[in-house]
Amino acid sequence: MPDAELLERAAQCYGVTSEELHPLHGGTASHVYGFCRDGADFVLRITPSDGDLDADAMRAILAWVRALDAHGASVAGPVVSRAGRLVETITSGAQTYVVSAVKRAPGVLAERLPFEQWSDALFEAWGQTAGRMHAIAQGYRVEDAALRGPEWDGVDSCFNAPLPAELAGTSIAQRHAKAREYLRALPVDPDSYGMIHGDFHAANFFVEPDTATITVFDFDDCCRGWYIMDIAMALFDMLVVYPRQDREAFAVHFLTSFARGYTREKALEPFWMAQLPAMLKLLEVNLYTMVYADHDPADTTSWIGKFMAGERRERIERGIPYVGLDFVGVLAALSQDIPRSGRPS
Repeated sequence: MPDAELLERAAQCYGVTSEELHPLHGGTASHVYGFCRDGADFVLRITPSDGDLDADAMRAILAWVRALDAHGASVAGPVVSRAGRLVETITSGAQTYVVSAVKRAPGVLAERLPFEQWSDALFEAWGQTAGRMHAIAQGYRVEDAALRGPEWDGVDSCFNAPLPAELAGTSIAQRHAKAREYLRALPVDPDSYGMIHGDFHAANFFVEPDTATITVFDFDDCCRGWYIMDIAMALFDMLVVYPRQDREAFAVHFLTSFARGYTREKALEPFWMAQLPAMLKLLEVNLYTMVYADHDPADTTSWIGKFMAGERRERIERGIPYVGLDFVGVLAALSQDIPRSGRPS
């Protein structure tokens, strides 16, 4: 918890006082507060500066989110401080803090939405939001190299988790290396590769079920990667929480709706649909290496517990696909229903 002086200095950066702040849930490394100003709601974030998320990294993140907001993507756009800056830094004692603010997203956190309340319209909105962000990414250019954003393999994330030393030399390590190596041969061009969210699952956007709208936040893992990575993350996450046994049938249903929304904004080509198994496997192996050591086998209800269920390690070691699906066939089946190109950014 920030001390009173730090909290007051952070609040004043945005023209309010610490008494006008109220704590919000959801912060891990960061301290997160809500506040109201001029009749609008905002979120204030106070983050200890470290090697992963210092002031420069936060500026690059918020510059990207500001571009998304300016071009019509449904995101929680950043708010500049009274001094006109995207990021403020405050030193308190020996620690430096990165301070920023964004508009507060309406609705409820998507991961808290009961599964039966998810609709095809929401899946389409999820896809359309991804397509819009990726369409904007195709033309995103910054003059300042510091704002360009890191490459996908230059930051720790679900797509790029370091291999724990205790797994060195195991079959898991071999699968980890193989999953990463496959990506090295993939094309890198603005149509397929650019700024992505990097962690595009249901804990990182709010939904309004009645209007089938979503608002994305938490771009801490944004980076330059293949756009198909965001699609893989969405499918991966939904399959973890899907409560029934017909995973393949649901995957087809989800992707059908998601792709219909996505292609309103950007083309989705068969070649990239064919890369989904590789992206899903990369996620599966990386997430396993991130959580296996702390997983309680008795836990079957948390997200991690659901992910680890079903002999996860054995499936990885045997090279079993995360979900057995003809992804190109799913896209082909939609050829009469979806356009071949999205709208220009």
